[in-house]
Amino acid sequence: MDLHYLLNILLKRKWLLLSVILISTVATYFFIGKLPDTYKAESVIETGIINYKGATLSRDNPFIQKYQIESAFSGLIEKMKSRNIIKILTDELLAHDLLADGLTEKPFRTPDEDDLNLSQNELQDMVMKLKTNLNDSSLNSKPEPFKPDQRLAEAYRYDYESLMKKLEINRIGETDYLKIGFESENPELSFFVVNTFLTKFMEQHEEDLSSEEMQKLTFNKNKLFQYKKELDSVVNKINLYKTANGLVDVSTQRETIIAQKRELELKLQETEQTIASLQRSLSFVETEIFNYNKVTTDEAYKQVTYNDEYTTLTRQITQLQDELVQNRVDGKNVDAMERRLENLKEKLKRSMEKSQAATPKSEKDKIDDKLKELVRRRLDIKLDLDLALEARPSYASAIANLTRRAEKLLIDDNYLYNITQEKNRLDLEYDKIRKEYEETVYYAEGTESPLAIIERVEMPVEPESKNRAVFSVFAGVAGGSLMSIVLFLVAFMDSSIATPGQFGRITGLPLVGYVNEVKLKNMDLQQLFANTQTQPELEYFKENIRKIRTAVENSKAKTFLFVSPKEQEGKSFLIVLLAYALSLNDRKVLIIDTNFKNNTLSAFKTKSFIELTTTGTKPFGSFLGVGPKTLSDGSMEDRSDPYLKNIDIVGNKGGSQSPSEVLAGKDFKKIMDTYKQKYDFIFMEGASMNKYSDARELLPFTEKLAVVFSAESPIGSADKDTLEYLKGMNGKMFGGILNKVDLKNI
Repeated sequence: MDLHYLLNILLKRKWLLLSVILISTVATYFFIGKLPDTYKAESVIETGIINYKGATLSRDNPFIQKYQIESAFSGLIEKMKSRNIIKILTDELLAHDLLADGLTEKPFRTPDEDDLNLSQNELQDMVMKLKTNLNDSSLNSKPEPFKPDQRLAEAYRYDYESLMKKLEINRIGETDYLKIGFESENPELSFFVVNTFLTKFMEQHEEDLSSEEMQKLTFNKNKLFQYKKELDSVVNKINLYKTANGLVDVSTQRETIIAQKRELELKLQETEQTIASLQRSLSFVETEIFNYNKVTTDEAYKQVTYNDEYTTLTRQITQLQDELVQNRVDGKNVDAMERRLENLKEKLKRSMEKSQAATPKSEKDKIDDKLKELVRRRLDIKLDLDLALEARPSYASAIANLTRRAEKLLIDDNYLYNITQEKNRLDLEYDKIRKEYEETVYYAEGTESPLAIIERVEMPVEPESKNRAVFSVFAGVAGGSLMSIVLFLVAFMDSSIATPGQFGRITGLPLVGYVNEVKLKNMDLQQLFANTQTQPELEYFKENIRKIRTAVENSKAKTFLFVSPKEQEGKSFLIVLLAYALSLNDRKVLIIDTNFKNNTLSAFKTKSFIELTTTGTKPFGSFLGVGPKTLSDGSMEDRSDPYLKNIDIVGNKGGSQSPSEVLAGKDFKKIMDTYKQKYDFIFMEGASMNKYSDARELLPFTEKLAVVFSAESPIGSADKDTLEYLKGMNGKMFGGILNKVDLKNI
């Protein structure tokens, strides 16, 4: 459906649409005027969510901050709407109305006894409980809260559902403010509700904040203590392990031991080389001594070594050598000991020289100086060799010991690394919890309610505007819109072909042309085609007929069968119009009335003009044509009318027979071939295809099939079967003609 078609639907039903709009507007205006006056009290508070008196929201991410702000406002509003808060307001309202004496203080509402649904005794009992509760409130002990019956609250319309219908809590734009309002029939009631609600809520909110901060403080304190306990346990574990294993700085100790080990390995390597060298030197000296035969070797030894000083020095050198090796193992400084060792060796050499000089020399006992020198050399070499041999196992043992200590330190280092990582993790968590605890302490000490009244509630003086005009206009628009939707739905469910644009989509057939509907009682065809019409619909009508005439002339066919799915679609009407339009182009047209079920074309009378009746009980009132020619007896009598040029009609007497039965035994094809030579076009009409088989029986005698549809007729299931049959016509299908189209839909 296009926009033009939709607008046409509304224009057709404009009075209905305007009536609905008017009735809706007037009724709404009247009923709103009957509503009682209401009074609204309002107050504005600052929430402290944006300008918080304490911790501020994170500003790292504006989107997160916006979400946090909206979430905080939603949470605060929901808390204000909670049943606990409204229950406090209900108690205060009931206390006011039940204890009001009616003189100094009047109740806001007085419910009917039927609505109250409480006996007088039950009501008096509740009043006494309420008075007792208020009197006890002056004592130090906290009184038992008043718990009214739900029926009582509902009777006064102070229950949760009733109050929430009139209580408004909304944020003002993107500000930090909330607006609280209440609307009722009593200005004092509206003022009391807003004032009491804010007072009680702010008290409750401040109490909740203090309680919440203390809970946070206790929780963080316990959490801090637990983490401190775990951290101390890990630190104590590290200290005990270091003490038990003699550890100070494991990494440094291990590096020191590795350096000592490397130094001892070098010393061991030097000692091995020294031993090999000394052994070779000792072997050489002993060989020289053995070959020397002037004096015996023992005598030379005695002369060289036989003194106490030599023995003492040798023992001291041996002891110092052992200490030197041990100090090197322990990593101590051995420079001084090495110098002492060199001094002792030098002292031993001088002692040997002194012993040699003290030996008495005689010719008999004289010892060759050369032999003595060799003996001293052997003693020196033997002493150095003994010292090296004694140092070698000490170095090897010390190296093995250092290797074991290094491996142990590696194990200790890995163990301490893992436990130190655990300590570092606990350090970070402990520091985080400590900061949270300090912040909680800070907030707990300086907690104050962030809520503050910006605009205090005032007693309403004027009643609220009823907005009668606005609601009335809205009701009219809504009523008109609803009625428009109903009209569109009705049009949507309408299966008729209202516009030419819908023809192809609904029927699946090609559209040859369309004819708009004309609203005239009589139509003079001669006057219609001869003159320009003042009425637009007649001019459109005439031009549409001419368009179809052009399509007929361009089709290259001579015989046309006009059919329709249903009766009264306008076949006869269009046949006459097309025949007359073709006659104006000097075309000879023969109309054969083969519609035996409704022989309208056969009922025309001879006149000097052509006049069609477009309204009334019959499709045609009078038509200038020929005298009736019949097919019932099989004869084809040719009688032309002198007043109607180029148009001839062959009529029938009607009946229940089908065309094949009427034409049985007659060579109708040959008859048609004869008429083709005489006429330019031959038009035949068939009965409705939904009910009769006439059109199917006449198809072999025609070249083109023209299907007439009325825009006023809906397409039903029977029509769909006929359409499926027509889609299989292939080359014989001339096309569809849409009749009676509303000019507004074209």
